[in-house]
Amino acid sequence: MNRASSLISRFAASTAIFAAAIVLLAVFSFNAIRGDLFRDSFESPLDEWSSYLAGRIGEDADIAQMAARNHNMGVVLTTREGVFAFGPDGQPVTPEFLAQQASTVRTIIVDGHGDMRYSFYLRDSEVVNTNPSQLWVLIGGLLFLVGVVYVVQLSQLRPLRWLKESVEKVSAGDLSTRVPVVRMDEVGQVGRAFNHMTARVEQMLNDHDRLMADVSHELRSPLARIKVALEMLPEGDKREQIATDVREMEALTSALLERERIKNRTARHDHAEFDLVAMTRVVVTNFADRTPAVVLTESPEALSILADEALLKVLLQNLVDNAIKFSLDDSGPIEVRLGCSDESVTVSIDDDGRGIPGDMTDRVLEPFLKLDPSRGHRSGYGLGLNLCQRIVQAHNGSIEIQPREPRGTSVLVKLPLGF
Repeated sequence: MNRASSLISRFAASTAIFAAAIVLLAVFSFNAIRGDLFRDSFESPLDEWSSYLAGRIGEDADIAQMAARNHNMGVVLTTREGVFAFGPDGQPVTPEFLAQQASTVRTIIVDGHGDMRYSFYLRDSEVVNTNPSQLWVLIGGLLFLVGVVYVVQLSQLRPLRWLKESVEKVSAGDLSTRVPVVRMDEVGQVGRAFNHMTARVEQMLNDHDRLMADVSHELRSPLARIKVALEMLPEGDKREQIATDVREMEALTSALLERERIKNRTARHDHAEFDLVAMTRVVVTNFADRTPAVVLTESPEALSILADEALLKVLLQNLVDNAIKFSLDDSGPIEVRLGCSDESVTVSIDDDGRGIPGDMTDRVLEPFLKLDPSRGHRSGYGLGLNLCQRIVQAHNGSIEIQPREPRGTSVLVKLPLGF
């Protein structure tokens, strides 16, 4: 899956951007609270408080000193008798010392009666009681809320992930797959519709396969009776024509029953460990008297694989037989190759026959599909390659068919080492 383009990745990226915006907003708001934007809203209450404090002090320097100490601020009292200045700790200082700090504190001047003047130097922390730890608490709380929202949204997206996984399984041929339906919203409705669709498709295919198997099985009895009746007919063209038709019907019936037998065997997963190289050599030897020749051109000394040996033997026999069937009089040998990697084995079969049109390489695996007779594809019933596909899928492998240049066909089968 390309996570860069997945819905969950895009949702995670948008959540991260949203969290960054929340942090920036929190920092801006915190600084605004500590800055002039928020302090201006305290202007009128501070003026009223300062006027009240000035009235309490009057001309008494001792009260001014006590106010400076109690409120942790600088106070300058100007009276007819002189100028008295006190620092935030209540100790006497010079007015010039407090004036030098005017840029870092908030200065409020209150004019009294006559020549009376009161100057108050308040620190920002006294005007607005905030500290950096509160900012971190605020950011942590906001990020926690964003995380909770993200987890909740992921739980809302989980049915979509189930649906995607189920679609992949159905595309691989597992029609028994069903999507868990845990909600009654639109996503749940899609899940129920998907389950209903796959159930209907599975039922239709099962009915089709059962019908083909039953019809094929029931045809054997009347065919046998027809063969007996043929023996009583006199020699002639009419008898030979009927006999040919009966043989063709018998071959088709046998092919259908073999298809059903292999389908049932693939469902059982009867797997064991065996040497694929030794089995391939046996299959190649069985075609020694066929034309063109079949040769094993490349393989390791031994190749142990966990699979159904009988099914893989049918797979190789069908692929080689198919290559021989559609070879030409001047076709070169059919080449079989075995390869191995850390996780899988490969079986490739290359022929020099009539070939398959490039636009038919995917459809050629469909059952009962027969290619253009004008290209020499007259024999067979269109079941061999479909059987091969079923066997490969039962082993969680893949089969790929491609035309060769200037002619011929290349078949590549990949199977896992362990099933």
